[in-house]
Amino acid sequence: MNATTTIQLKTNTRDALREIGHMGDDYNTVIENLIIEHNRNSLVEHGKQVVEERKNDFVNIDDL
Repeated sequence: MNATTTIQLKTNTRDALREIGHMGDDYNTVIENLIIEHNRNSLVEHGKQVVEERKNDFVNIDDL
């Protein structure tokens, strides 16, 4: 099992984490879910950037 640590949070940050989590979630689960969501959003943004940069390489399906 991984070791646990203590992190300092401002009260409003703690309260916001409570609102994000679901009943029974601990802070670690909430933070892990936030990391997953961040990574998902980063992937989507990267995909949009690639499409924008390479839009001239794509062929319209109606032209096939």
